[in-house]
Amino acid sequence: MNSKDKKAIVMLLDNIELRSKHTIAELQLLVRQIDSIKELIHRNDVQQPNYEQIKELVQNETPSPRPTGPNYLIRREEVITMTGLSRSTIYTLMKNSEFPLSIKLSERSVAWRRGDIQNWISNKIASNN
Repeated sequence: MNSKDKKAIVMLLDNIELRSKHTIAELQLLVRQIDSIKELIHRNDVQQPNYEQIKELVQNETPSPRPTGPNYLIRREEVITMTGLSRSTIYTLMKNSEFPLSIKLSERSVAWRRGDIQNWISNKIASNN
């Protein structure tokens, strides 16, 4: 296995790790919801809980799903995690037109389109094969 293959595998593993962290957070939220429902049942003297109370409890704790579409904007830290590149390397590659350009959100804030970063990663992997 050459160094390019190793780097591509590491980038894919970093991407999987990022997705796993989101999944773990969702599972932890689910455990908290289950514990809250158990507590609600216990407070009601083990009677059947009120459906509306449970629904409200779950809705209050459930975050809106994180968008993952290609037009979703991601911040620099996520780009670094997805690509395995350092901040300075990203900006050097952008300057040399070898990396997707960022989108200026405000005076001191930029983001990238998720789809652009995913395409860049896919092209890097394809060009190494």
